[in-house]
Amino acid sequence: RSHYFIQSNLRCMEGAKKRESASAVSPCATRKKHRSSEADCNISQSSQAGKHTIEGVKAMDKNANKVATTDMCIYCFDTLMSHFFKKFEKASPTFTNDSYPLFVTWQIGSARRLRGCIGTFSSLSLHKGIKEYALTSAMSDSRFSPVSKDEISRLCVSVSLLVDFQDADNYLDWTVGLHGIKIELNQGNSTRTATYLPEVALEAGWSKEETIESLLKKAGVKGHFTQSLKDSIKLTRYRSEKVKMTFEEYAATKKTVREVLNGCYVPLSNGH
Repeated sequence: RSHYFIQSNLRCMEGAKKRESASAVSPCATRKKHRSSEADCNISQSSQAGKHTIEGVKAMDKNANKVATTDMCIYCFDTLMSHFFKKFEKASPTFTNDSYPLFVTWQIGSARRLRGCIGTFSSLSLHKGIKEYALTSAMSDSRFSPVSKDEISRLCVSVSLLVDFQDADNYLDWTVGLHGIKIELNQGNSTRTATYLPEVALEAGWSKEETIESLLKKAGVKGHFTQSLKDSIKLTRYRSEKVKMTFEEYAATKKTVREVLNGCYVPLSNGH
């Protein structure tokens, strides 16, 4: 595994709110060459129902110079909703279609437990890439069961666009909280790889050394981590533009969302 890689009426959903997601939160290792999964995202509070307006959601995009916008989060929720419900009115993407490496992360409940996170270090056009990874991270993260219709109202989504890739001088040449890091380590005929997004080490309270050792474990490196082994690591540092949105914030942007969850539309069988 590689770290390249972050149901249906209201009564049913209210019942679902009493259940916590059975998802373990842990850093994860590389699964495929260009896909990886993120450690838990520690967001402390969820937004209250009915508190947010469309204007309030748009106000989250504080920096007009940034590429990442909350419209990307809306598109993720739209994609997930249309996966489960017929005739759901998914809007066309309004954000740029430039190409970027990206990650999509789903979390659930007030504790913001990780529910799925998969991304790519290959640059993808954002319209295609966000749609693809919104579903892939929700339905195909091998650490978790696929997201179900009953969980939608408790979800929070984050989109991270990866930028400013730089080769580091050594395995400690990066800043906690500022840089995401990707490590590569040759062992025999194989190359071990793993990554953490910029917020992971900071939220976990790890030092640089602890972060590197965690990445080595998740990349599948066994045994004692000697200084010589650490010095042989090729490290790439990068930054990310991250936007996030809760379901309640998403629902405030679209009247049809509540209608769908009240059973006005017929859910697709098994999501197909």
